[in-house]
Formats: sequence, C-alpha cells, structure tokens
Amino acid sequence: MERRKTLTSRSRAVDRDTVLNAVRALIGSQIELDSLLAQIMETVTAATGADRGTFFLIDRRRGELFSKAGYYPEVGEIRLTLGQGIAGHVAQSGATVILGADEDDPRRDRAIDRATGYATRGLLCVPVRDRLGEIFGVIQLLNKRGAAFDERDAALLRALASQVAMVVETTSLYAQLRAPSAAPLAYRYNGVIGQSPAMTRIYELIARAAATDATVLISGETGTGKGLCARAIHDNSPRRGRPFVAVDCAALPATLIENELFGHERGAFTGADQRAIGKFEAAEGGTVFLDEIGELPLHLQGRLLRVLQEREIERIGGRRTVKIDVRIVAATNRDLEDMIARRRFRDDLYYRLRVVELRLPTLRERGPIDLESLAYHFLDHYAGRYGRPPRRFTEAALARLRAHPWPGNIRELEKCIESAVVLCDGPNVDDLDLALPQRTRPHEPAACAPGPATAAPAGLAALTWIEMERLYITAVMQAHGGNRSRAARAMGIGRSTLLRKLQAFTSGDDEPA
Repeated sequence: MERRKTLTSRSRAVDRDTVLNAVRALIGSQIELDSLLAQIMETVTAATGADRGTFFLIDRRRGELFSKAGYYPEVGEIRLTLGQGIAGHVAQSGATVILGADEDDPRRDRAIDRATGYATRGLLCVPVRDRLGEIFGVIQLLNKRGAAFDERDAALLRALASQVAMVVETTSLYAQLRAPSAAPLAYRYNGVIGQSPAMTRIYELIARAAATDATVLISGETGTGKGLCARAIHDNSPRRGRPFVAVDCAALPATLIENELFGHERGAFTGADQRAIGKFEAAEGGTVFLDEIGELPLHLQGRLLRVLQEREIERIGGRRTVKIDVRIVAATNRDLEDMIARRRFRDDLYYRLRVVELRLPTLRERGPIDLESLAYHFLDHYAGRYGRPPRRFTEAALARLRAHPWPGNIRELEKCIESAVVLCDGPNVDDLDLALPQRTRPHEPAACAPGPATAAPAGLAALTWIEMERLYITAVMQAHGGNRSRAARAMGIGRSTLLRKLQAFTSGDDEPA
C-alpha cells in the first residue's frame, strides 16, 4: 500500500512538470500563439484525465472572458462577462470551484451546454495568476473520465495553472494583457507585436509563406523586425523542428562570407587543416536566413543563385557538389531595384529571392496603438530581466513616445525602454526617464544640423545617391564628435557597415558597401 502511494506521488510530480516539458522547445520562439496555447491545454487536459478543457483569458478593458484554447468545435470562441457562469465567478473571486454531476449550483450557466449539445457533468475550475498574484486567466475542466473531480485533482490543476502562467508570462501576449489600451486584445505570433492594419497584412503573408517552401524576401528599414518575421516563418513551417541558421552578410568581411556560407575542404587554403561545413549544410532540413542580402558581393551572388536554382553547393577547394535541402529567407534595408539599375545586384537573383515579398512598415506608419503595445512589451521584458518591479507609463511618458519620430524603429524603442527600466527609481516611467532627445524650439538650431563644412550645395537635385550619402554620413559623424558607434546608432546601421562606408569614401570607391 505504501509503495502504491509512493508511485502515485511520483506520477503526480511528473504531471506537475508536464506543461513546461511539453512546451519548453517553443518558449521564446515566434510560433503562432494560438498553437502554443492549444498545446498547453492539450497537455493539461491529458494530465488531469478530463474530457474537455478550456483556457479563458480575461480582457479587463471589456470586462469579459474569452476562450483561447479548448475543444469547442460546435461554437468556436466562447465569451462571458466577468461573473457569468463558473468561469466568470472564478475570474472575479479567485476561488477554486469543484462541482459534481448532481449539483445544481446557481452560478452555473447552462446556455453553453444548450448551444453545444455537450452534457457537462463534473466541473473543475481554477484561476491563473501571474507573478504579481493578479488573475489574468481561468482554466476550466469538464467531465473527468471514469470518476468525479476531487481535491487532489484541484491541487494538481492549481500546480499546472502556475506552470501555464509561467509560460504565458514569457510570451508577448502577457504584455498585451497588462497594457491599459482601449484597443481590443489582438495578437498572432509570439514576439511579433502589433495589431495595426499594416501588421495584420504582414501576419497573413507570414502564414501563407510558412505553409510553403517558397523563398521569401523581407524588406524594410533597419529595426523594423525583419529577423523576427523570418523566424516566425520558420517556426510556423513544417521545418520548425530543424535548424534556423542566420547569416549577417553585413557583419562579415567579403573574404569570409564565402567560407561562412559554403564551407571548405581540407587544404583549400593556408590554415584549412580540416574540412568545415558552411551555413547551408549546417541548416540541412531547416532555414537559412540571409540578413542584409544587399551587402553580398557580386561574385557570390552568382553562387547563391545556383543554390536557389539547383539546391546544391560546392565547398571551397572541393570538386564535387553537395545536395542540400534548405529554405532561404533573405532580408534587406537596401533598395535592391536601385542597386540593380547601378549594376550592384543581379536582377536574376532578385527575382529568385522575391517569390514572396514582405515589406515591413516603419514604426511611424504603424500608429500609436502598436507603439504602446511594443513599449509595454519591452517594459515588462526588461523589468523581468533586471529584477525590477513591474511599472507603468505616465500619460506624459506615452505622449513623449508618440511624439518621437523613431528613425531607428523598434530597435530604437527597445533600447529607450531598456534604459528607462534601468534608470527609473519611481513606480512609474515618466517622460524625463526616457532617453530621447529634447524637442527643439523653433528658434533653436537642431542639435545634429550640419555645420558650414557639411552644408548641402545649392544644386541638391544634381547630386548622385553616393554623394548624398557621403554628405549625410559626414554630417552625422561631425554631430557626434567623430564617435563611430554613436553615429552608427543615430543612423540606424551597424558599426561594421559604417566602417565599410567610411573606408570606401577614403579609397575613392564609388559604392560604399
């Protein structure tokens, strides 16, 4: 008898960890959030022996609960007002409720049973609380198989609910639940935040691209989230269990990119003591993400075209071809059509890359609701990282965020919020806690305005793009006292990219790389 109790205790201990174990590989990925929540509820329902389970989220802005994971094929989504039915009661009171088949509890709402035709006999419902103790959801189980729910089941479900809370708090959904926005709750992919019409269109394209093996080209300004979208395509595709390998074409010298992509054979060059595979082989079965594809040297563009056409590579110094099975997603902040016109990018490669094209909107184009959602996401994320208590933005802080033009897009916003979390002492983030430039008065000269040495000539329209870029970089460098790191951040480009452009200016090359 004692041995049976021990085995039962061990079994329940395993069950208590089953949610985290089931979704551990998905935490931090850009998987579709509804898929993640559905997997969580499948795990909870199986662990408790229930026939059906539902995870309700609380939308306090509307005073409602709505089902986001569960098996209700008859009606789809279920919406309840706070206080309505057992789930609404638990959301308000925070109490655990267990009901048997014969209990006629006045809190029960039989309307859902009538709508679905499903007969609820036993019921178990517990709240889901975040690390602050606030209720943000409810888990409701129906009809335990072969028995009635009891206090042991309730203890197990409360333990599983705490696991569910830990998972949800790692997602971008949690920040939306906390943000005091008047907009309805809306989300799609973990880590990819926004509900503006522009982003809704992007979500649809991601979903369609993820369902296929088509090559994707993602374009947009620096800091708009191209890498996150590339990851979302991979994480929601049939290749999600295979590697996602990213290559920053702007971060590597031209002499090393070929070796990085294709690998080499032993003896291919001095120091090549053994064979090394490149990124294409390392990503076998998965996805290769070529970031800043516009920086790829011309002589390698032909080799990449062969990869896209033939799905095969040759290692440096090799004599045989190697078949590969990879999906290619590329990204750029450059105008590739302009580069084609100037013979800096191959048109045949361009058309091969843009089978599916995603043009990401700037943060300015996405509007204040997306800006606020992103700001709260970063506020919660960095509060957790640095062990700071959760904070809110004051109205003055939100007004200042909305007034800033965000030339560095989401990346600039993220660093601004991270700085505020680190430096803010009070319970709220105020406008003065934001590391943003002060708005200049009409009679004051702009802080970064070029001096006489860098003023644009009168015949501005007659300048080439390279001459314009040279003037711009020179002006920003002077405004930041020659500090290359600060100048690169101000321009929204990487420091290595800036260094190559400066070297090109010095060498007299007509195309800074």
